[in-house]
Amino acid sequence: MDLRQLKKEAENRISLIKNTSDLEKWRIKYLGRKSVLSLFFNSLSKLPLIEKRKQGQEANAIRQLFSSLYKKKREGLETNFSFSSDFIDITQPGEKIHQGHLHPLTLILRDITDSFQKMGFSIIEGPEIETEYYNFDALNIPASHPARDMWDTLWIKSKAKNQKSKMLLRTHTSPMQVRYMETNQPPFRIIVPGKCFRYEATDASHEIQFHQIEGLMVGENISLSNFKAIIEEVVKDIFKQQVSVRFRPNYFPFVSPGVEVDIKLKQKTRNKKQDTNEWLEIMGAGMVHPDLFKRVGYATNRWQGFAFGLGVERIAMIKYHIDDIRLFFSSDIRFLEQF
Repeated sequence: MDLRQLKKEAENRISLIKNTSDLEKWRIKYLGRKSVLSLFFNSLSKLPLIEKRKQGQEANAIRQLFSSLYKKKREGLETNFSFSSDFIDITQPGEKIHQGHLHPLTLILRDITDSFQKMGFSIIEGPEIETEYYNFDALNIPASHPARDMWDTLWIKSKAKNQKSKMLLRTHTSPMQVRYMETNQPPFRIIVPGKCFRYEATDASHEIQFHQIEGLMVGENISLSNFKAIIEEVVKDIFKQQVSVRFRPNYFPFVSPGVEVDIKLKQKTRNKKQDTNEWLEIMGAGMVHPDLFKRVGYATNRWQGFAFGLGVERIAMIKYHIDDIRLFFSSDIRFLEQF
């Protein structure tokens, strides 16, 4: 074997190496256990003693040279790699920043509250843990009233001995009607967005928790005509199209008369734009019952007002074409990334 030729070949090849992958291949070929140099050492035993000593010394010197070349080349490549990793190519397109998504209920709540604010309504907040008095009694729903069956209530156990009224998770945002009127004089117009809770089985259209926006407007000469004009403008602003509104008689203990509010609008389906020809219920409403005005100390026969409870999830399901209310609370990222 010509050791000088092997040395020249290895030096030439290592000088051309530009990356660590090729360097590792070079190490295996010239320093590995099955390399030409290793096989040469195995063959020395067949040579005469003097020749063995001479060629063994020469082979050892070459192996040390190869090891030195390998170490020097590796250090050089690592230094160059560290330098190149700091290099910024300003012509390279930047990585797309992953953007977060607002929850669809947050989006629709903002749309609704913004629409009412344009109509002069103030935003008020109320407690989610409520008393039996404000949630029921003050709204003409005493313990013996059959209307209590409409609200499947989550009651809160309390160890307080002097507590005058039982505590519960509010079943609607209507308690804020009495709470607000107790400390404020008309005229005023407010909305109260917030969570409500009911102990009922969940399905595609019912959840144990949901969002509601309570509305209350009190002044002189207020009528359902005023309410209808406001609601028409609000839903038109939310859905960005003309919307038909109708009232249907219904019963709620704290309003008289009471109505259900339905809307009909043109919706975009997956394939085409078409008129659904379907009325969709979105809220309950009515004129504030005179007993509530009397309870908060307002002058008799001077003030009139309307109140309503708007279902936020209902509006979101109509606007975004969602067929299952449970999706709002599923935390499924595939669902949330669509908004």
